[in-house]
Amino acid sequence: MESTISYFVIGILILISVIVYNIRKKQTRNYQLSVSIYPEAVLELKIKKVNNNLDSIIIDIKAVKKFEVKDLKVELITSKREFNYYSLSQLNENKTFPVTAEPDTHYEFDFTIDKFKSLLNTGEHPFRTFRFVIVTKLGKLFKTHELGFNKKWVIYRPDSGTYN
Repeated sequence: MESTISYFVIGILILISVIVYNIRKKQTRNYQLSVSIYPEAVLELKIKKVNNNLDSIIIDIKAVKKFEVKDLKVELITSKREFNYYSLSQLNENKTFPVTAEPDTHYEFDFTIDKFKSLLNTGEHPFRTFRFVIVTKLGKLFKTHELGFNKKWVIYRPDSGTYN
């Protein structure tokens, strides 16, 4: 009798853990990839995962001083450190450019990973790593850290190769 009750309790615990795992797996999660701090703004790069799959890229700008965002670009970097730029303004569905950033406010620019991949695949420039660039009206650039894709198109921050 005691063994039957213990098997029943273990079965219920396994069932509850599977239910909790499935609920947590379906949640939308934001992961922070990069934070760049400038005198005018704080530039934060996040990815959003839905059902444990990469869904979109979010560029969050927290303005410290007033400035105007002229364009949002991706900087493609080849293995020989050559730079090519693509504008991402057509991928952003929420905002139109130029955007005036007021102090102590957040501005999010988000676009789906599928549109971003198709832009990179249809482009004529090869690349090894990339980074996102915010261009102001005065020509100042705010850049994120360098990022890369692995063979499965998962975004990661590559190692710089310098230690000490």
